[in-house]
Amino acid sequence: MGLSEQSMCLALTQTGPSLYPLSPDFLHTVLRNHTAHACEGEVLSIRCPSRSAVAVLSAFYGRRIPSQHLCPAASAGVAEDSTDCMSATAFQVPCTGDTSEADQRACQIPVVSPVFGEDPCPKTSKYIMVSYKCRPG
Repeated sequence: MGLSEQSMCLALTQTGPSLYPLSPDFLHTVLRNHTAHACEGEVLSIRCPSRSAVAVLSAFYGRRIPSQHLCPAASAGVAEDSTDCMSATAFQVPCTGDTSEADQRACQIPVVSPVFGEDPCPKTSKYIMVSYKCRPG
């Protein structure tokens, strides 16, 4: 009898870093989708493991969830709690950080209205929510 699929996979990942540098933890991290969020006034930071790069799948800036459940208003001047608030340009906002041609594994996005163009709802506290993958590189 030959090796089962499971033992073949185990044999491949346990042969050592010189032949197969993709550990199960690395594969788990790069194959799954991730979601990250940050509140208005913060900086969203995303980091992938070495030998991988951030690939943004979707981005949302505004408010869809009531503030008592996510990112409560930080200042008294924010009076409304509109859950129908969305920036049309959130997906177009570039990441900054370790994004050279050789290493795009980190991304930082300041969560402030001017980054996203015209404020879609000035009296509502907002947040960014990003869905991304760590693409093997």
